[in-house]
Amino acid sequence: MNGSISPRDAASLAMNVYDVSDQFFIKALIKKYNFLSDKASSLKAEVGSRLINTRAGFGICIRGADIHENDVFLMFRGTTLSNYGADIVTDARLGVERSKTGLSVHIGFHHAFCSMLPEIETFLRAQQSATGTVHCIGHSLGGAVAALAADWLSSQGRQVKLYTFGAPKPGLECFAETLTKRVGTNNIFRVYHSTDVVPMVPVYPFSHSPTDHCGYQIPSGGFVSFAAHKITNYLKSVENQSWLAMKNMGEKTAHEASIEYWLKSEKSLNSADPRTWERLNAGLVWVLRRLIGSTAVYFQSPVMTSLSLADKIAWILRRGIDLTVDAGTWVLNLMRKIMLALGMKAVKTVAELTEQFMRSILMRLINRMGNEAQRAIQGLMNKL
Repeated sequence: MNGSISPRDAASLAMNVYDVSDQFFIKALIKKYNFLSDKASSLKAEVGSRLINTRAGFGICIRGADIHENDVFLMFRGTTLSNYGADIVTDARLGVERSKTGLSVHIGFHHAFCSMLPEIETFLRAQQSATGTVHCIGHSLGGAVAALAADWLSSQGRQVKLYTFGAPKPGLECFAETLTKRVGTNNIFRVYHSTDVVPMVPVYPFSHSPTDHCGYQIPSGGFVSFAAHKITNYLKSVENQSWLAMKNMGEKTAHEASIEYWLKSEKSLNSADPRTWERLNAGLVWVLRRLIGSTAVYFQSPVMTSLSLADKIAWILRRGIDLTVDAGTWVLNLMRKIMLALGMKAVKTVAELTEQFMRSILMRLINRMGNEAQRAIQGLMNKL
């Protein structure tokens, strides 16, 4: 991977940036990685919402040295429990708004990024001689913000490499597709443990980049694990790996033929198996596309909440049921899978699938997956 930093260094930087508010740490980081000591700037982000809002140390802009002397590094930390839980509020703001590049993205992640943008622009203007690659790095929440930074930088004509670990989905499908085209699949290093629930949220139409590859999936057992989200465990998983080896390690879970077979099957579901939640998301995508083709355009409203997302999906599913018997069968299969995964007694007939009923099930799915991700994040904050 020409010009990229190693998996170990990327994960180490994603871990160390959690100490961004500590000036001693910044000096140690500069020394350890041989960054240019007089070319560093800390970043403060506005996190939370109207009720809980604060500015806190969130990232670092820093100039590279040696082989990276013309490069810039932007590093963002993940969620912490400081600042009265404002980071948790940022994660939970599931609404959608237009990004600086005109794409539909997660409102909480976008707000945090935009609050740092003036500082980032000031740093880049001061480093005009650094015309090389901008390396955007982050874990969890920081990874989602790094993706937004990578999109903005690439829209400005900068060469970008993006490294994320256990990051949630930062925007809708159109954002993921555009970021993939702008930055390039070979410049996006999305690392995730197979049992880490955080990268599984939010549900479709939120999507990951690159859209033409499953990323760098690391097998981590057969059950959903909160420890799988821990940045120190990501570091352990990648420290002796190369990007090429890791790229060959993962495998896609959403092949069309397997999803169709899975939807039709009557096998019992295990909610502790991460493949269940991945398949539910893939099944939702498969059914929606079967009903209306490319679905992204149906979700591109400037402002959208989790409530309106469930409304839109339920409306599409209900229209599909009204359209053909075959479509109704696929919707029924999907809703049965979702209900079983949620521990509910599954419906038996299409007639039971009213728009309001499906909306309530979809809201339960969105909330369940979001709550699982929040539990994973909160459960590890004191153990980083």
